[in-house]
Amino acid sequence: MPRRLHLSLTTFLQVLALVTFSLAASATVLADPITVGGNFIVVNGQFFGPSGTANLAGQNFSANVTDFGANFSNFGIAPCSRSIGGLNGPCTGANLNYVGMSSDLTGSFTVNGIVFTSGAVNSLNFKFNSASFLIPPELLDDSAVLITAPFTFTGLVSSPAFADTIDLQGDGTVRLLLTRQTVNGFTGLFLDHADYNFGPTVSEVTIQSVPEPATLMLFFSGLAATAVGMRRSSRPHH
Repeated sequence: MPRRLHLSLTTFLQVLALVTFSLAASATVLADPITVGGNFIVVNGQFFGPSGTANLAGQNFSANVTDFGANFSNFGIAPCSRSIGGLNGPCTGANLNYVGMSSDLTGSFTVNGIVFTSGAVNSLNFKFNSASFLIPPELLDDSAVLITAPFTFTGLVSSPAFADTIDLQGDGTVRLLLTRQTVNGFTGLFLDHADYNFGPTVSEVTIQSVPEPATLMLFFSGLAATAVGMRRSSRPHH
């Protein structure tokens, strides 16, 4: 009888040690930032500034959220949009930063297979840090201009369901296409779309004129990327 008790106590201690180790490992995983991939597509907003849709994915994490442009100060490229440009004139320069706050984001994120709606309780915040640019005067009358720059990404996910907040990180390259348009009597360069793609990162900012056939190709590739994002956002979550 005492031997059985000894064996049971030994087994119990082994199981307890295993559970404690597993919990400690889980806490360590949560403490480490999650590196994400995917993209963030920005187009002209319907009523205010630009609007953007983010499709992000990392280990045990994904997010599909949209900022409809109600707070156009979130977008550094707002001066290049039709809404702001219609008041101030065409785009001559801006910065490629974006700050997304849960109060401005519509959509959901998934952690370890559990879906959360972005909002005040289950919060998703992120920021794209990139460079400022100034379009050379000799390009201001061109039909289209492409700005390419590196970016870094940081984010934070929090919920009462988590013991700790979850940090996000990543980097990549943003490509901003400006096309010649006429808005409220102003003719010049305005936002067509911007594509923040995670992955390979350029080393510096470049600004170049885009020939007309290439402009059309970039335009349709931007539409295709936006359509993919819309299809993803419309899929039901299981």
